Formats: sequence, structure tokens, C-alpha cells
Amino acid sequence: MNKKTRLFRLISFVGLANFLLMFCLVTSAKAGQYQHCYPVQKTRIVEDAGYHPNAYDNGYREGAESARKQEAYQPRTAAGEFSRGFDDGYYGRPYTGQKNTVPNRKETYETSQCRTYYYNDKDPINKILDNVLEDFQRDLRRDWNQ
Repeated sequence: MNKKTRLFRLISFVGLANFLLMFCLVTSAKAGQYQHCYPVQKTRIVEDAGYHPNAYDNGYREGAESARKQEAYQPRTAAGEFSRGFDDGYYGRPYTGQKNTVPNRKETYETSQCRTYYYNDKDPINKILDNVLEDFQRDLRRDWNQ
């Protein structure tokens, strides 16, 4: 028997052994699952592109950088303080700072969060319910601490 044949038989045997092992493990402990979804309130920060607290600074910096790179002037679509800062930076005008500010605002929205809990079908129902409840409480504590 040549080396290729022996190697092929060895790989086939190992593959078959792994398949049988996995098949026995999966069938002996058949798992079920339970998915629970619940509403969650989240917050995001919304900033006005042209008037947020750092708009003039950002525009001035970007304008000066564009001028240094000798890029052709393109008007900014954000407008407001950002655009004014960009123009000042691009044309080398003195830094005058932000005049008008629209503060960032927090926006609250609701979404849902889902968790999937796995259990062994052969366990008694009380044990399954206790494990799912324990996992759920753990996840809830973790979510509150974030």
C-alpha cells in the first residue's frame, strides 16, 4: 500500500470517528431552546451637523487642511457654523470661533432585546424552568449594570 492510500484511509477513518462521536453527543443530549424578547429603552445623541458645539472648530481645521493639500474649494453641505469655519480656514482668515450653537440633544427610543436560552430535553420541567429563570435574571442584572 503506498503512502497516499494510507494517508487517505487515515483521514477517512479520523473523519468518520469524529462524525460518529458528534452524532452520539448530539442525539444523546438533545437540546431545546427558549427565546424571550422584552422592550428596552435606549438613548442616542443627535447633533446638528452645521451648528453642534464644535462645528466651527471642525470646519476651520478641515478648511485649513484642504488648503494645505491644495485641493479645489468645494462648498460644504453642512452649512451653518461648520461652513463658516471651513471658509475661514480655507482662505486663511483669522480664527473667530463659534457664534451660534445648537446644543446636542438626547433622543430616547424603544427597541426590543432578545435572549435565547438552551436546555436539555431530558431534564425535568422544573429544572429547565429554574435554569432558564436563573439565566434570565443573570442577563437582566448584566443589562442594568451597563
